Amino acid sequence: MESQVSPLIIANQPGIRMHPTWDDPFAFVVSLDPLTRHEFFYINGKIKDGWITDRDIEIIRFLAVHRWITLSQLTRLFFSGSDNTTVRNRLKKLMKLGLLRRIQWKTYCNPLQNRPTIYEMGSSAADILKFRYGAFLGNRDPRRPKEVSMLFRHKYIITNEFFILLRKSFNVMHFEFHPVLKHKEDQVVPTAHFILGTPKGKKLDFHLLCHREEENWLKTIRYQAKFCKEYFDANGIRSTLVVLVSSDEKAELASKICEQEGTSDYTWFITDQELEECVDDGLTNSFFVFKNGEKNYYDLR
Repeated sequence: MESQVSPLIIANQPGIRMHPTWDDPFAFVVSLDPLTRHEFFYINGKIKDGWITDRDIEIIRFLAVHRWITLSQLTRLFFSGSDNTTVRNRLKKLMKLGLLRRIQWKTYCNPLQNRPTIYEMGSSAADILKFRYGAFLGNRDPRRPKEVSMLFRHKYIITNEFFILLRKSFNVMHFEFHPVLKHKEDQVVPTAHFILGTPKGKKLDFHLLCHREEENWLKTIRYQAKFCKEYFDANGIRSTLVVLVSSDEKAELASKICEQEGTSDYTWFITDQELEECVDDGLTNSFFVFKNGEKNYYDLR
């Protein structure tokens, strides 16, 4: 649910407690680029003539799954070695062609502070995926979107950051958003399921549970932990739960819940702060558990 803050009150200095960038219940959209109206034959011609490149297609196929991404993430994934001017100029062309759409946002915690621009798939990108690759987009088509909150977008952004650093640090063999786990009459949809390969050829299975400042996140994670224990035990699955939250305080709360539900032996934690601090070094020393109230990090090198 979006915050119900009066838009007429714009303070000159922060009036309420600041929240983490990607876990801010007071975030709001400032502007959303209008959708372009290019016909597909025009866009298809741009592809044939080389104006839309293979890398551009790769970007929109990525966004069809990963939904929202920042400039920094786009640069690291698709423009490695390029300077900021080159990247920004290319993104402007992609927005003009309708492959990308820009979302600018701020927070009522400090409305005068700029926030990282978010990019999503544009209408021309949806046409390329549908008519050139036969993709079914549903409400991921920007012309028929499902209403989502900024916190929902933030969850994708921080999960994508986790994904990027995961690829940098490990051999990622599989990464899937929102797998449906079913057991008896119940089901749970984790944020993601991923498999890492070890240098010795082993496969390590993980399920990611990413939570933001949502109304019932503690109740949700309790249900998820209880379900996963029953599901893993019933199906003989050996998988590690990775809980991604924005702060140590939330991680400690989640740790206590996992201990109560019997999943503490195979639950790891990571926070937004760890992701921010390990941009250059990767995730090999970023996963932790709590022992006697203290954080203990795993060394996965």
